[in-house]
Amino acid sequence: MASSALPANAIVQAETYYLPLPPRRGQPAQDWSQVPGAELVYRWVNAKWGWRAPVPTATVPDDPGLYARIDDGRWVAECICGAAWIVSVLDPRFGCAECRRDWVPLIVPDDIPAAEAEALALDRRFWFHADDPRNPAEPEPIPEEPEVPAEPEPEEPQ
Repeated sequence: MASSALPANAIVQAETYYLPLPPRRGQPAQDWSQVPGAELVYRWVNAKWGWRAPVPTATVPDDPGLYARIDDGRWVAECICGAAWIVSVLDPRFGCAECRRDWVPLIVPDDIPAAEAEALALDRRFWFHADDPRNPAEPEPIPEEPEVPAEPEPEEPQ
């Protein structure tokens, strides 16, 4: 797989994962360089697995979208059907090749390099958007000031 040519600390996304299959003997190599990132998954499942998954042509109206997250070094999003796909953070649309869901917005961080750096710096290779309801991190509790008991006043000798 061509993604092995990436640096060890690279976060994989659709453009570096969903690549054309090697050409058959005597056939020219396919060029997917002009395919938008969000549409690469459809090309790949159709070529690799023989699916007939059409690229969505519509958008789900008023859908709030899905959050992209870094999962084991890959940008992914999980569909409502349970399928998870490697996504493109540069083409923030999500459609599902499995359930054939139409496009919904893909919610990505404002600072993609910072999110990737955070995941790599913590050696977790995992990152969740702070607003993602699937984020397993609980907010840090605000430490309370411990109550200091008042010292009794010394008794005066009688």
